[in-house]
Amino acid sequence: MSSNIQRGWAVPKSDDFDLRDFAMGVLGIAKENLARDGELVPIAFVITGDEICSYTITFEDHDQKTAAYRDLVHEAQGANGLALVTCNDAYRSSKSGPGELESYYPGKLAAEGAPECIMLTVSGPAMPVWCVEVPYERKNGAIQFGKETESAGDDVAFLDGWAPVKPRIQ
Repeated sequence: MSSNIQRGWAVPKSDDFDLRDFAMGVLGIAKENLARDGELVPIAFVITGDEICSYTITFEDHDQKTAAYRDLVHEAQGANGLALVTCNDAYRSSKSGPGELESYYPGKLAAEGAPECIMLTVSGPAMPVWCVEVPYERKNGAIQFGKETESAGDDVAFLDGWAPVKPRIQ
């Protein structure tokens, strides 16, 4: 395991575990932490058939972020993970399309002053990626949250090799 990811706690998964409820609970805690601390520490959870394992993720630049999430995907695969829940802050763009992807470079959105958001992803080897973004602004020393938006089936570059764009199981 790389020094960019650190396994935290692990607990047995209950029989009535609901992945969506768990993920939305993670998002709620992330919003509380961001509002209180002014920053968000990236976290991930590997969900297996019988347990939930937490991981903290640290990185200082795009290359370290890529390496950390690559290592997280390997951890999830090695644990026979059924799902991976990630939560971190990000910059969001309302632009899309091939031209936008071609002109993208690490740090572009921050350099352009793109709005910040909390990004929650839920993915797995047999499910499409489900993503929830919560935009936020820093105003007068406080965090003001915008409306949550959900998407499904998107490709998430930092989870390369983990989740299909199209589901394998219906």
